[in-house]
Amino acid sequence: MRIILVLLSIFLLPSCDFIKMKLYNKKDVIDESFIVESKSADKKSVNGKVRYKYPNGKLKSIVNYKDNKKIGVSQTFYASGEKQYEIPYKNGEKHGLIKWFYKSGQLYRLTQFENGVKNGKQFKYWESGKLKSEMLFDHNRMCSGLKEFTNTGKHRKMPQIIVKHENRLIESNKYHLNLSLNKKFRTVQFYIGELEEGKCLPLKVNSHLSTLETTKGKAIFKFTVPKGHTLNRDIPIVAVIKTPYQNHYILSTKVNVSVRNP
Repeated sequence: MRIILVLLSIFLLPSCDFIKMKLYNKKDVIDESFIVESKSADKKSVNGKVRYKYPNGKLKSIVNYKDNKKIGVSQTFYASGEKQYEIPYKNGEKHGLIKWFYKSGQLYRLTQFENGVKNGKQFKYWESGKLKSEMLFDHNRMCSGLKEFTNTGKHRKMPQIIVKHENRLIESNKYHLNLSLNKKFRTVQFYIGELEEGKCLPLKVNSHLSTLETTKGKAIFKFTVPKGHTLNRDIPIVAVIKTPYQNHYILSTKVNVSVRNP
């Protein structure tokens, strides 16, 4: 019996070390009774099924590997044992429909991935099965057109950007655009600039848009019009709003400013 245990230790320990370094969160615990169902002779290559556990010993996830890359559909479970989500992988990248479940087993969220990035519509559902929200992603970019629904099926109205003009040219050569929304939200950010392709928020927001200081859902865009000059241009405005449903409204508008500072 002792000989068998020694042989098992020689086989398992190198694989354990590699997995601990490369493949899992520090809080996870690998189930060493069936770490890797693999036929690979290369101790530095993981091929097969790896099972991870919570610190209390309960199963956390099951992941399939080929040459150290995730493949197929992985499964993750709540600490109480119910399935939490399924993630399809292709050559180490998320690819396909990711499914997130309520503890009851009802579908909570569907997200389309292509080669590691969100690409397509994301759907959320109430536990009753009714649609909760629909949002578009384009290669990880959040896009406009979010639709949200109450648990009774009522469509929630999309907020609108409100712009108020404030002419301060006589006193300071300044012109202000006071920005707000027609509804109150806890998390709002205003920008000056345009969405990519007219609908999607750039991945590097600060490199493409000018961030305005936004407090309690309000912001002011201030600019100077020198004496004797005329300004006639469209100002592009973007607002990003986090909703109580943990989605984001991506809004945009253009405001024409036509003034002369005498």
